[in-house]
Amino acid sequence: MNNNSLIVAENIGYKINENKLFHRMSFNINRGEALHIKGSNGSGKSTLIRIILGITQPVKGVIENKSTKEICYLGHKNALKSYLTLEDNINLMQLNNNMMLNDYLEKLELKKYKDVTVSNLSFGQQKKLALLRVFLNNSDLIILDEPFVGLDDNAHLELTTFLNNELEKNKSVIFTSHIPCNINSKIIEIPQ
Repeated sequence: MNNNSLIVAENIGYKINENKLFHRMSFNINRGEALHIKGSNGSGKSTLIRIILGITQPVKGVIENKSTKEICYLGHKNALKSYLTLEDNINLMQLNNNMMLNDYLEKLELKKYKDVTVSNLSFGQQKKLALLRVFLNNSDLIILDEPFVGLDDNAHLELTTFLNNELEKNKSVIFTSHIPCNINSKIIEIPQ
């Protein structure tokens, strides 16, 4: 471990009932580094993310999070209020005063949908709305569970470019993805 480490995991393991998802997993993420967690469905990728977030405790081992700011997290569910409009959701996420909001509404082609109820947006549009939290984050650690699912090519490129820029700003990124992306990352493969 060094002073630049943000996340340090030592010999962590997790099991559900008697089924081991993973064991003796060790890794560290330094500031400005990305970690791509890979594995098949049910291998424990989302569980590992919950352990990193401190939501779930490992059965064995120790994990240390040295982030001093709030973590920017977006799970595989978008955490939106489907009965509210796009603009209402932005207000609820407390993003309405962010100076970059209009730029990202434009880039993500969401501006004309501000008065539309979220349940009437396509899956991809809902994903873009949820990703506003990521694009407008103020953290040193971004954790994403399958962030590229449902995105069109332009939004995929926008997110990839954004995450690479965040890495250059010495922020760290941890993500799962079955969809190929051009992010220079350490890789952890969780065996089935």
